[in-house]
Formats: sequence, structure tokens, C-alpha cells
Amino acid sequence: MAISNIYLFLEILGTVAFAISGTVVGMRHGLDVFGVSVLAAITAVGGGIFRDLLLGNTPPSALKSPFFITLSIISSIVAMIGATVINKYQTGLTILKLSRFYNRLLLISDAIGLGIFTVLGIDAGISKGYIHNEFLIIFLGVLTGVGGGMLRDIVANQVPMIFRENIYALPCVIGGLLYVYTYDLFSRDTALILAVLFIVIVRIVTEERKWNLPSIGKM
Repeated sequence: MAISNIYLFLEILGTVAFAISGTVVGMRHGLDVFGVSVLAAITAVGGGIFRDLLLGNTPPSALKSPFFITLSIISSIVAMIGATVINKYQTGLTILKLSRFYNRLLLISDAIGLGIFTVLGIDAGISKGYIHNEFLIIFLGVLTGVGGGMLRDIVANQVPMIFRENIYALPCVIGGLLYVYTYDLFSRDTALILAVLFIVIVRIVTEERKWNLPSIGKM
């Protein structure tokens, strides 16, 4: 598979994953169909819009072409239909089990989007000629990865995940460094896949095991 095809596949997968995470959050807050769809689109393309603005790509690519916004809305609608069917025809599923199912769906979809968009954000910086400015391209990667989720949480009136105790942005930073420093050691797509897998796995494992960064406590 050509590199461009791999990038397109990952961007589509990341868009769908983030759209699903936005849908889950929107449904939990009781938003209507329009509100959930908007939240899904914001989650899916928000980080990329931040990235493009910093790189001087205006209007942002997500607004130049409606493909990814449309994809996020379609993904959200499909997810809402699926959730409605599950809720209506559940057999033997308690409220607790359903809650756990949606928690896991949110975790996995958010982790996939986080990993993919972090690395694609770094690659966007590299494509702009900033390959030797590690701080800038990793910052772009982290912003692309967490930006949509931050907007999602702010709109949903909750503290963004990146500011909670969860280990959220740290895997993006380490995964970004992994991508940058294996970029020349392996083929470009191999380094990309390794970095994405690292971020996704670390994010899921740390959440499942409840490994958190230290907290200074409430005042």
C-alpha cells in the first residue's frame, strides 16, 4: 500500500474513531441529534483545524473540503442508530453493563483517534519543512491529537481529559518522539504505524489500570 493511501486510511479511521467518541459524550449529556452530530464533527476535525491555523494553512483543510466533516456526521448517525438499537433490544444487559460498554467504546475510539492524529499532525509539520524543529512538530502532533477532544469536552461542559489525572497527553509526546527518531531508521509508514500503536496501547493500558499522574489535590 502506498504511503499516501496509508495516510488517507489512517485519517479516515481517526476521523471515524473521534466522531464515535464525540457521539458517546454527546449522548451521555442528553444532546439532541443535531447537537450530537456537531459534537462528533468538532471532535473529529477540531485538532486538525488548530494545526492548520498554526501552520498558516487557511482556510483549514477540513473547511476547504467537506469530506471529513461529512464522514464524521455519517459516523455519528450510524453510531446513534446502533446505540438506539442496543438500548431498545438489549437482552440481559443491565444499566451497569451498558455503562461499561460505552465507557470502553469511548476509551478505545478516543485512543485510536488520539494516536492517529498525533502522528499525522507531526507529519504535517515535517511536510512543511520543520523536520529539524522537534519541539514544533511534536507540539503540532500533540495539539492535533488532543485539540478535538478538548473542544468536545469544553462544549460538553466537562474538564478536558488532558487536564485530568488520566495519562492522556504524555503518550502523545513519547509516541511523537518515537516517530521523529525512527523516521529515518525505518520506512516512513513503518515508523508511523509503530508510533500510532504505541500511543493507542499506552493510552488504553494506563486507563484500564488506573495509572494517573500525581495530583496536588483540591484547594
